[in-house]
Amino acid sequence: MVRNVDDLDFCLSSHPQSILEGLRSLCSQPKLVDVTLSAGGRDFPCHRGVLALCSMYFRCMFSGDFVESIAARVELQDVDPDILSTLLDFAYTGKLTINQSNVEGLICTSSQLQFQTVRAVCSKYLQHQIDATNCLGILEFGAIHGCPEVMAKAWAFLLENFEAVQQGEEFLLLEKDRLVACLSDEGLQIRSECTRVEAILKWVRHHTESRLCHLHELLSLSRLCLLSLDYLSDSLLKDSLVQASPSCREAVDKIHKEKMETAPELMDRLNAQSPQPNLQEVLFVMGGRSLDDSDDESDEEEERDPRLQRLLLRNCAFYNTKTKQWHELPNFPNPNKWGYSMVSLNNDVYVTGGSRGTNTNTWSTTETWKYITREGRWVTVAPMLRARTNHTSATLNGEIYVIGGTTADRVEVEHYDPYSDTWTLTCPALKYVTNFTATACHGKLYVIGSCAVKYNALTMQCYNPVIDSWTSICSPFIPKYLSSPRSVCMDGTIYLVADNTKKVYSYDPEANMWQKVQLLHMLHENGGLVTLDGKLFVTGGHWKGMEGDYGVEVEIYNRASNTWEVECFLPRLWFYSGVCTIFLDPSQWPELFLIDST
Repeated sequence: MVRNVDDLDFCLSSHPQSILEGLRSLCSQPKLVDVTLSAGGRDFPCHRGVLALCSMYFRCMFSGDFVESIAARVELQDVDPDILSTLLDFAYTGKLTINQSNVEGLICTSSQLQFQTVRAVCSKYLQHQIDATNCLGILEFGAIHGCPEVMAKAWAFLLENFEAVQQGEEFLLLEKDRLVACLSDEGLQIRSECTRVEAILKWVRHHTESRLCHLHELLSLSRLCLLSLDYLSDSLLKDSLVQASPSCREAVDKIHKEKMETAPELMDRLNAQSPQPNLQEVLFVMGGRSLDDSDDESDEEEERDPRLQRLLLRNCAFYNTKTKQWHELPNFPNPNKWGYSMVSLNNDVYVTGGSRGTNTNTWSTTETWKYITREGRWVTVAPMLRARTNHTSATLNGEIYVIGGTTADRVEVEHYDPYSDTWTLTCPALKYVTNFTATACHGKLYVIGSCAVKYNALTMQCYNPVIDSWTSICSPFIPKYLSSPRSVCMDGTIYLVADNTKKVYSYDPEANMWQKVQLLHMLHENGGLVTLDGKLFVTGGHWKGMEGDYGVEVEIYNRASNTWEVECFLPRLWFYSGVCTIFLDPSQWPELFLIDST
């Protein structure tokens, strides 16, 4: 069509919403509807076109060679009328309220009637509700209604939080096959083999008559040889269930006698060869550029001491809090990297973004690395959608959220689903910040920070993943400007430290109140803040006075005594390092010779 200079393009922005609202109002006028749905004795006048656009079920019904395609009235069997009313409201308004009382009904009916958008959002809502008290129920619900994404999240939660889950009522009702699958899964995280054995006994004891016959099979899934002699003799052999099962009593007694007769050093070697590790929570640290990196002045020293040369090649290690010893791990493949962010999820470690290390001078990357703890190796996974440096990351509801660090003039956010190996953009934060930290608490994501301008006050923003939206939080006594803040949540309280101060702050989300905590002994720059064994661990380096010495102390905070103390030193003089916690078997990794940091 030929356009004239005086043509006017007009678009009524309210038109789509007005049409939807108008169609909804027409449902009350019988002459202006073309089909009536009936469910549970209730009638719902509506329009075939609207139904067909929202539901593949109705599109096939009304466009195919079915009786319903020309019928004025369609009877729906086994459909809850209240749920159907909610789905029809969504079809005409695009709005939906999901809560714990209707989510299961919505998933069932939306699956049956193929309202795919509703099913997807309900599935996401259900995944965000998983906790230790309901994960087994949600797992079974996902299996019954064909929701593999829900099952995957619930199963991963079960393996990572087995100790908490097995204390609940749902665990006692678990099917035997599901329990076997859980106990034999290599990803099951337990601190002690006693946890696995006690869970088995608890499950069997709940219905002794029908479950006692399974006790021997279940106990065979545990590492009885790792149990202490005292536990074997004083607890397990005397347990009424073990006594009632001749095969179990014989198996436990055999292990007991073998441990009595075997030398301690041989038993340790046998335990280390067992296919199932004795997991322990440890401090995982990965470093970038280090003060002790090889240079011309140090070549001669390295030649004199091969142990030092070996240490200087390491950029990844973990700290065993029980033995107070560092152990070496497989090197991160991209050395001297900086500006990255690191978190642990499902007992694996993820490193996102940052510089390209020694490969090029590129400022930032989209690359994502994963350390598979069970296999002890680094692999790359799906890259982020945006290149990021000096960003932050946090785990929330079984997914990884990365925040900021792009060149955009807003705080861009995306999240990673490990089950589908995909990244998805999320609603950006409300306020632009460049100097910030993020942590998950009570099912929400908290971003605390400011623009990188001195004395610019901190702001706090909160992200709700269920509705994909941010809110700003005004809180009294929020700290002033902090450089490179770091945060972590422990028992519902958010703790905050920074590079430029020894001050430590805590925030109670429920009371919306900030408080000061005991001062650190020293500064910790470009490090991390994590929780381990109910304590805070702070890492990072700092320059000591005019001499130019560089310290890499690790401090821990004990809430009971409200004190900080130096726990250890990082294994290398890293200028930049990432830190998180994972579960692994320390006995399977060699100890690391350390430079004298004192």
